[in-house]
Amino acid sequence: MMNNKELIKDCLGKLNHLNSMSWDEINKKHQTEYSNEHLRKLSYGFKLYADALSEDNIVDNETLIEIKKQKVQLSDMRTNINAKIRDLARTENVINLMKNEIKELSNSKSFFNDYENISVSQNDMILCLGDWHYGIEINNAVNKYNTDICKERLNKLSDKVIQYGKENNIDKLYITCLGDLVSGEIHNTIKLDNQESVAKQVIQVSEILAQLVNKLAKHFYCVLSIIQGNHDAIDMNKSDRLNRNNYTKLIKEIVRVRLDQLDNVFILDNEFNDGEVSCFNVKGLTVATCHGDKIDKLKAKQQLEMVVGKPVQLILYGHVHNPQHYEINETSVYVIGSLSGTDEYAMNRKLYSIPSQTILIVNDEGVKCSYDIKL
Repeated sequence: MMNNKELIKDCLGKLNHLNSMSWDEINKKHQTEYSNEHLRKLSYGFKLYADALSEDNIVDNETLIEIKKQKVQLSDMRTNINAKIRDLARTENVINLMKNEIKELSNSKSFFNDYENISVSQNDMILCLGDWHYGIEINNAVNKYNTDICKERLNKLSDKVIQYGKENNIDKLYITCLGDLVSGEIHNTIKLDNQESVAKQVIQVSEILAQLVNKLAKHFYCVLSIIQGNHDAIDMNKSDRLNRNNYTKLIKEIVRVRLDQLDNVFILDNEFNDGEVSCFNVKGLTVATCHGDKIDKLKAKQQLEMVVGKPVQLILYGHVHNPQHYEINETSVYVIGSLSGTDEYAMNRKLYSIPSQTILIVNDEGVKCSYDIKL
């Protein structure tokens, strides 16, 4: 009896030069009724079918690989979703922690003042605030800093602002907050150095900023701008951070509510990129502000002009904790110092800096002078 599988195997072996049998020998071996020529033609049909089966196997293997890839992708997606859920749970926990703080704050007395705009000055003042890192506790060979010292330094700063304001006949004060008002929790090492939880940091720094503006508003018409920094971010993972997920938005809204009764305080809502950049006009100068962590020092003018969509004559940023002044194609750039001063990170890299904030006096000709107020 003819064995079809063996016949096909021998025929394919003949076509693929895997055996030395002739067609006549294959015919006699399997006792077929085919002529040698007919068997030869059948063999090419066998080969075509065998090749098709081989391709099907390849397709099946590719399909199997694709299915496995999709399983891995689904697993990764599930892991990412679970991570997001954990982050959201932490965020909701922070919000719940804030509730008690907000209730306590609501019992505070509303702000009132008796400011009267008597004259219009030829000079305006810009007060640059940033890198407070409120909530962190620092105790090293060159610097001590905590929440109480933060308040003391801001009290000293506000007295200096009032002094220089009177000396320069200032009636309008621009207060620009350049980010990192809170220490945040973007690194585990920062968590260890924090004196206060992030919930208390946000609520308390909002109240401190509101009190500072209220004090200055007794002497000046105040325009307030608040932008975000990297320490204000909600997400610990840098790759997950989005501009819109930032504690600065909450700080700004709390301050807005606290200062609502002050007619001579105006809060700007002119941010770009979800609060990353602000732009406003002072005595004809277009001023652009940012925290400084996302720009290149020598390309700051080009980068910020692309964001705000117009030429910029004055740039203000912080982040590096070291006050500087330089020019880029006739655009003045002022980098402000930090209120917190030299922390553990800076100490380990021997990057010492004196706590300071910056004041600029501006007239129709540009920046008349600047003061780095050492604190």
